[in-house]
This record gives sequence, C-alpha cells and structure tokens, in this order.
Amino acid sequence: MNKKVTIVFHSVCGNSYIIAKEFYNEFKTHGAETQILRVKDPSYNELAAQFAVAGQYKNEIMNIQEAEVEKLLDSDIIIIGSPTYYGNVSGAMKAFMDSFSPYWAEARFWGKKLFSYTTCATSEGGADMCLNTINIFGQHVGMIPIPVPANLVPGQDFPAYGLVHYVGGYSNLRPGREVILAIKEMTERLMKL
Repeated sequence: MNKKVTIVFHSVCGNSYIIAKEFYNEFKTHGAETQILRVKDPSYNELAAQFAVAGQYKNEIMNIQEAEVEKLLDSDIIIIGSPTYYGNVSGAMKAFMDSFSPYWAEARFWGKKLFSYTTCATSEGGADMCLNTINIFGQHVGMIPIPVPANLVPGQDFPAYGLVHYVGGYSNLRPGREVILAIKEMTERLMKL
C-alpha cells in the first residue's frame, strides 16, 4: 500500500523548514505520496526583515502551499514541526492546530499516525514541552503519536516525544548529521507502520 504523508511546518529562521524538506525528500525516496505545507504566519515578512537568518529561506518557504486541515484528511502519516516558543509551539502553529476543532467532533483524524519535531535554542528551552503539545493535540483529534525509539542514532539522544534540533541562541546552527540520520531512520520506521 502506498503511504500518503503530509509534513506541516512553521519556520521563521529556516531550521524547521530544512527538517521538513529532509523528511519530504526521504519519504519521496521510499515512494510515498508526500506533500509539504507551511502554516500561515501573518508576521513572517516582518520577522524575515528583522533577522538576517530568517531571510535566508524566505523565498523557498513562501513558495510552499499554505496548510489547511482539509489537505490532511487523506494522509496516513502526518508530521508536524514547530519552533519552540517559550516551551510551547509557535503561535502560528497553535492557530493551525486550533483549526482542527470542526473535525474533532467527527473524529476525522482518528487512527492517523503523528510524528513531531521541533527546533529550540538550547536544551533548557522547553523542546520536550513543545513536542508534548503537538502529541497531546494529536491525541485529542484521534491521532496516534509515534515515539522516537531509544538510541535511534547511536550516540545521540532524542526525547521519546519527537526529534529536537538545537539551533543556538541566534538560530543559525543548521541541522547536522545526527538530525539527518534520525530523519532517515524515522522515515524507514514510519514507512513500516
């Protein structure tokens, strides 16, 4: 059976986008029918003008179709990625998650597989809480959160709740080898579900 995968991300500085793009490319190599969508962010143009790192991927991000709940209805696997803002998802991602409420009562997402990831400045920045927010949201709408297995990438620890990429205080540390390997490993595992 051909898997249908949707990757939904919010990215300001580009790191969540880079991870979304890696997932997209990896699922495509496995023959999955895959789409990548960005959440609506009314303040993105302003932020991209303020922070040089935010402007690096602006054109690529803005050329990606905007996420709407209806575009996810036929997905088997949904991957949600958000930057960590104050130990939570970003406001733009929260607004997108809130848009699921009409589908919640109908259980339209019941049984779909959910995988989450986040980007966070430091290990003390609340990335695990952000991942928990995504997973709890998924459970509320009937999705099945998929954990990260222990020692997914030998020598690299990720929380069970999803992948984390630490971007540094200036959000300029791009995903490295360990994150790319984790994406490859998780994609293979998700394809077997």
